[in-house]
Amino acid sequence: MAFAEGVAPVTHSRPAPYNSGVANRDLSPAQWRRHDAIRSRLRTFLGRRGYDSVDTPVLESTDLFLRKSGGELAARMYSFVDPAGRGVSLRPEFTSSVVRAVAEGNLNGPLPLRVQYAGPVFRYEHVSDDLGTALEFEQVGAELIGAGGTAADAEVIALAVQGLSLLGVKGLTVRLGHVGVTKALFDALGLTERARVFVLASLAEMRQGADGAAAVRQRAEDLGMLSERRRASLTMLATRLEADDAHQMVEGFLADVVASDTGQRSPEEIVLRYVKKLRQVEDPATVYRALEFADELVGLSGPAADARGWLGRLMTNYGLDDSLLRPLDDLLEALSRYDLMGALTVLDLGAARGIAYYTGAIFDIEHASVTTPPSIGGGGRYDSLVRAFGGDRDMPALGYAVSVDRIADLLPAGFGEEEQIAPPRVLVTAKEASLADAVATAERLRAQGIAAELDVVPRTDAEAARYAKQRGMETIMRVGREGAIDERAV
Repeated sequence: MAFAEGVAPVTHSRPAPYNSGVANRDLSPAQWRRHDAIRSRLRTFLGRRGYDSVDTPVLESTDLFLRKSGGELAARMYSFVDPAGRGVSLRPEFTSSVVRAVAEGNLNGPLPLRVQYAGPVFRYEHVSDDLGTALEFEQVGAELIGAGGTAADAEVIALAVQGLSLLGVKGLTVRLGHVGVTKALFDALGLTERARVFVLASLAEMRQGADGAAAVRQRAEDLGMLSERRRASLTMLATRLEADDAHQMVEGFLADVVASDTGQRSPEEIVLRYVKKLRQVEDPATVYRALEFADELVGLSGPAADARGWLGRLMTNYGLDDSLLRPLDDLLEALSRYDLMGALTVLDLGAARGIAYYTGAIFDIEHASVTTPPSIGGGGRYDSLVRAFGGDRDMPALGYAVSVDRIADLLPAGFGEEEQIAPPRVLVTAKEASLADAVATAERLRAQGIAAELDVVPRTDAEAARYAKQRGMETIMRVGREGAIDERAV
């Protein structure tokens, strides 16, 4: 066949595979059954321990997640403005939504309140150059609200570990930290609030070794914490004045600010907070000593008994009272009452979960084969969150969540298939009969609890048999004239 001059022949090529750059969470039927078995077993496990099922919205106000989570989540959330002009986000975690529901009175009952949940969460996680960006994960978790003390801490940690162990996950490590104890240690070193916040926020970077520690010290230098550089005149004046005089001075400077809308804090609270900050001046020697302490602290992670001994010696070296570690000792004693089914307990006071609302015990569940986000799971105590979300008082609370996706990766092939009681499956075909007769036959089978698939594609007997075998069916029912049925095994 000749083509006109200048006209190229039309060629048909297969289009390039679609690549969105996103690690899409597609589940095959077998994978769905695997996830469903994990979800079902964990929820049964929690239900037997008094945790009732609840659900919360997938879409919430962005402010809800930022109010106490801080900037750690801001860059990883999927947020947008809805048609009404409101800032909303897909939930990156469940805890904030559950606590909001408690503060609003939507979840109530005698305390302590035990609730469990399961569902998707959405966070930006760069997995790898090959896999792209993961958007969605499924979590199962629980919250224990209205119970303080180490007995409650130990129950929740044990729930997380035992639930996974009973599924068959082996080789787990529980990394324990304690935000309250870590804060108390740096307070005891004499840091101002500003310096303490800086050091605590830098612990994760200091865990990266000498380069991380050097970067933190340089940043402290840049912020004026490690030098005797001349202080601002206003700060110098505030430190020299008596407290009442400093208060009057700042109140005059901030007259216009405190007269305007101040949100949740009163004008008096704003002035007092500003005076406090002005009068706090870091002592470079104290900050440098605290950074040295932090550098040693983040290196003291290990099996609980060993790490506790190392911490005791560190406390002695820095002249700190060992009683500051009492909450940690009490937690370890309470946890010893539970069978953690072979999981290794690691003590790590330099640990940070990356969300700012934690106030006490925190923990992560780790496995050697899980090196990319999301992690297996973890949780901790957040005693100030209920009031922050509008509750009339602080309420002790803690919880945890685990990733169904990660758990599925750690379980052996075939997990969950054994509990799928599959009903008999039949392929119903119309042979020399109307489709109506075939439909009626299929409906009768379904009413009897038999999975009946109607063959809507014309096939020969051999083709139908091959298709049924591929689908795992054992029987073909051919519906003939006047409803006669020819039943054959595949």
